Amino acid sequence: MHKKDILNSIESEGFAVIKDFVSRETLDKFMPEVYRRFDRLSYNGTKGYVKLSGQKYLQDTLTVHKEILKIYLHPFIIDCCEEYTGKPVHLSDYRIYQNLAAHQMPWHVDNKQTMPDQTEKMLDYKGLITLIYLDDVDHGPFQLVRGSHLWASGFNKEMWDDVIEKYSKDIVTFNNQKAGTAIIYDTRGIHRAEPFQKGSPRTALFAQYADLDKPTGEPIFINTEHAAKLSEKTIQVLRFGKKASAPTWPIPADKIQSTQRETRRSSYLSMIKSLIRI
Repeated sequence: MHKKDILNSIESEGFAVIKDFVSRETLDKFMPEVYRRFDRLSYNGTKGYVKLSGQKYLQDTLTVHKEILKIYLHPFIIDCCEEYTGKPVHLSDYRIYQNLAAHQMPWHVDNKQTMPDQTEKMLDYKGLITLIYLDDVDHGPFQLVRGSHLWASGFNKEMWDDVIEKYSKDIVTFNNQKAGTAIIYDTRGIHRAEPFQKGSPRTALFAQYADLDKPTGEPIFINTEHAAKLSEKTIQVLRFGKKASAPTWPIPADKIQSTQRETRRSSYLSMIKSLIRI
């Protein structure tokens, strides 16, 4: 698809699909490291994944491999975003994640601002999100309500499970797609990942872009060896020198958490107390 066709499709339908956006050759460069990190829990300096409910998220996504950073800075994606919004854009939210079996993602929209206390504030703005399948997908696909970007923001509503049946005839399901497929969609569109009860995790890359006059988003961390040359566009998109407006998703970097040792100690003490009572 040409850029004009892609933008016309997003304007009218709310989305566009680009097959083979990321080549198999490029995927083979960074996916082994992605899988390795999804096999280990981040703890005490080890970089792996953090888990929330039925999802795993890579820690410090942009630092994992230089090819991943290139995707987030891809000129075609940035050009599409800037032509669609009519303004320069920055990267506001980003992640590589896995949806696990039995995870129930609600129908929702993403035209919102995450506040420092992790509450959400709805915003009415025109932005784009790029979702890239990193595995072949035959279960748990992305779903979107066709055309909902044209009217959903008027309701000032983030979650849509309670009324989604009204729009069932407009649901588009992006199943049976190859790894490397990109789905570019309007931030205001109602969407989710379809739940699945068994099968391997669905791995995807998420990149959300917003105008420079919108809240900056979550903190950005990069590996400097992956960005030896910084163009003006790179500095713009990665928000160099600008303060983040939201905490890291899904677990803020300064969240107080019990260490594994404390957890084991607590369990051990509970067991001893139970034995004493017996």
